[in-house]
Amino acid sequence: MIKIFIAALTFWAISGIYPDSYLQAQNEGTETEIIFTEQKKEEAREQLRRILSRYKLDPWIFTNEIQIESGVDPHSHPILTLNTEYLDNDEAQLSVFLHEQAHWFVYQQSDKTEQAIEELKAAFPDAPASADFGTFRHLIVGWLELDGMTELTSEDLGRELIRMKMEKLISEPYSDAELSYKWYNDQVLTKTDQIGAILSSFDLIITPGKGLNVSSAN
Repeated sequence: MIKIFIAALTFWAISGIYPDSYLQAQNEGTETEIIFTEQKKEEAREQLRRILSRYKLDPWIFTNEIQIESGVDPHSHPILTLNTEYLDNDEAQLSVFLHEQAHWFVYQQSDKTEQAIEELKAAFPDAPASADFGTFRHLIVGWLELDGMTELTSEDLGRELIRMKMEKLISEPYSDAELSYKWYNDQVLTKTDQIGAILSSFDLIITPGKGLNVSSAN
């Protein structure tokens, strides 16, 4: 069983009924013990409850410490941090959750990640001048996010949410960071098969055969 410690929420009795300090998800969904240690919005508590009980997320959890803060950019390290921007959109919050967990996965698979990035650099020689190691790492992370959304919801929705976040976060004239962000997401959306084949060859797919269709790189 995986325990997720959520450091920016409250209500020890997450169910609203029991005085316990945890929720054991029942039936469908993730077999996860959730512990709340500080107060945040009740909406965030309820959203996390829905997401963790609705989706089978155990294979996608690589860090069990999570915090939620208003007004911050989601990030993976040192503590996986979500924000409250998508309280009205469970699927969008799920995609952010998968994205940040994927960062932990590639971090834990550092040797394979470095090898895959060298392969990706060769496969995408027309990357913008601003593209660096982190940009190519995001090719992996972004693909894994889409793969997870395909498995847990649908490929069409996963693609729609990536496009939505791009429209929300960047606008012309693009900064170097925005240009890199736009580039790697565009590649994930248009070169999905090519990226997936490379990741498969380095055993960097989290749940092989359950999400996106992946062919051999050879």
